[in-house]
Amino acid sequence: MKKVGILVVVSMLILGMFIFANNVKYGGVVNLGSVTNIVENFNPFYFGTYLSDFGVPFVYEPLMYINSVNEYITPLLATSYKWQDNNLKMVVAIRKDVEWNDGVPFTPEDVVFTFNLLKKYPALDSYGVWSDISGLQSVSASGDDVVFTFSKPNVPMYFNILRTLIVPEHIWSKIKDPMTFVNADNPVGTGPFLRTSYSVANNTENFSKNPNYWWEGRPYVDGIRYIGFVTNQGAFLQMLKGESDEFDIAIASPEQTWVEKDPQNHLMLWQPYSSNILLMNDAKVPFNNATFRKAISLAINKKLLEDRAYWKTGGYDISQTQMPPAQRGEWYDTSLASQDAYLSSYNPAEAQKLLESIGYTKNSAGVLVGPDGKSLPTFNILVGVGWTDFITMAQDISYDLKSIGITANMVQQTGATYRSSLSTGNFDMAISSAGMGGSGPTPFYSYYAEFYPSFSALIGQSAISDFSRYTNPTITKALETFTTTSDLSVQKQAMYEIEKVLIDELPVIVLTNRTGFELYNQERFVGWPSISNFYSNGWAIHGLGTGVIASTLHLK
Repeated sequence: MKKVGILVVVSMLILGMFIFANNVKYGGVVNLGSVTNIVENFNPFYFGTYLSDFGVPFVYEPLMYINSVNEYITPLLATSYKWQDNNLKMVVAIRKDVEWNDGVPFTPEDVVFTFNLLKKYPALDSYGVWSDISGLQSVSASGDDVVFTFSKPNVPMYFNILRTLIVPEHIWSKIKDPMTFVNADNPVGTGPFLRTSYSVANNTENFSKNPNYWWEGRPYVDGIRYIGFVTNQGAFLQMLKGESDEFDIAIASPEQTWVEKDPQNHLMLWQPYSSNILLMNDAKVPFNNATFRKAISLAINKKLLEDRAYWKTGGYDISQTQMPPAQRGEWYDTSLASQDAYLSSYNPAEAQKLLESIGYTKNSAGVLVGPDGKSLPTFNILVGVGWTDFITMAQDISYDLKSIGITANMVQQTGATYRSSLSTGNFDMAISSAGMGGSGPTPFYSYYAEFYPSFSALIGQSAISDFSRYTNPTITKALETFTTTSDLSVQKQAMYEIEKVLIDELPVIVLTNRTGFELYNQERFVGWPSISNFYSNGWAIHGLGTGVIASTLHLK
């Protein structure tokens, strides 16, 4: 289902449905677990936040599901899309013969209504479809199509448009305040399941099969029971007892504690989808010096970070371009591989040489002294309170940096304070995720969030996402080139130019791959995503793939 031509996408999908549908066993209720609590809010525009419900994608669907790791596309409420008029118009073909779960026909006008609703209420526009820099001017229906018209080309916006959840006009046009509408009772969507009951007090939620779902033959299971938990330990105990069929949970040594308990049925999918990075405040001395940043990178034992933070599960295949392994076949400039590997290596002796080359030497106490003759101050490494993987990394990095004369202390901050510190530039170093969590199906999305000048700010002012305060005209030009073209070869060249800057300048340091933490039990149900059949990136990332997973599972 890869994006290799829309007719191919649709044909492959239909073929897969036909073959799979003749070999499945129907029935059963899937038990899904979570460490988050059931909430009353079923407003799909809040999905992905703590205000919204985990089960929203079982009821509401986007136009297409795009796997942000490998670019594979599952057409849902739309069957195809194409760019026209020099990439100023995106024409989306809307699926026919679809009904909302209350029996009302789904139409292109529902799609137009949804996007215009987001325009009217910008706080609901979480993907920034109508933001000042998106260029989207209008959304209109044209027969069976919906046309998105732009004032300037913005090809990457296809991802945000196609993953927007669609709501019914005949329901939402009557809602007085969509921003406060919790939509908890009998939500009307087009998805494979109906939300039949929930209990905040008991932390449970039930979904039943939508008998009129448009995808013929699906879903295969009768229903889903969603169970909320309070602690990781309690959740994992339920998995071991066989009371949950799935859990997104970072447990210690999962190969030993989960998979080896029952190798035939206990599965794990810790697929890398992004990178964990060491942010440095590149706007202040000494982090404004690329050679200094490279010395820090060489002084960090990144393999040990992964071994200790993720129990040797990430495969240690990192790249300082920030790309996860699954995207490198399409987007990686292999001419950078040697220098990339060098920067990812552990070589404190080489780090010391680099520091000496720019005037930094150790004094008799082993403390690094700068070219101005002053000892470097103690630096802080920010992490969130209780973020055990980042805490482990920060502790190890502090130890490693001491060997080259740099004193660094880990500082834990609450999530809100941590974010504020990064936004205002009130930090030295911090552990974060590439793209500030804004990863997408190509490297563009992370690069855009991290380095586009519009998202940056001076220290003391609030940056939207360029927390390192690093910008570069080569990166800016390449990002803008990428947005204007749907030519894959031109897009690749633009990414290569950015990758070279990242290797030459090292504005941030990639520490480890960032993975999901999916645990599956296939004793009762099969069809879970796997490395060999990675049709969805699981529950942890973006979350929209959960509806596709739920409609794919079937009795063993």
